[in-house]
Amino acid sequence: MDDTGKKQEAKPEKPGIRKYLLLYGAFFVYSFVAICSKLAAGQSSVLNIVLFLGLEVVFLGVYALIWQQVLKHFPLVTAMSSKGFVLILNLFWSVLLFHESVNVLNILGAGAIVFGIWVVAADD
Repeated sequence: MDDTGKKQEAKPEKPGIRKYLLLYGAFFVYSFVAICSKLAAGQSSVLNIVLFLGLEVVFLGVYALIWQQVLKHFPLVTAMSSKGFVLILNLFWSVLLFHESVNVLNILGAGAIVFGIWVVAADD
């Protein structure tokens, strides 16, 4: 209780580095869904397409399990606004795995995403 006799609400504990690793680990897993989609699109065999789509389902399932744990430790607005990080990972994967090109607008967009995540995280 404070000086006026009112009950003080406990401030929620700020997430530590492990919680942030969990958050961004979830996004890392989620980014593999796009990789599987891209690989499935390039297949001519129905069996290979089904294989990659099955992998997508597995990655989505793992992501969903991790995401439930993330939501225990972060406000929804922080967790969802940080999801823009997946777009940066997808940009990285497109260059690294598929040898696609990156232009100035891609880099500016990635910078805007990082800035937005920073603004939301700094507000917490």
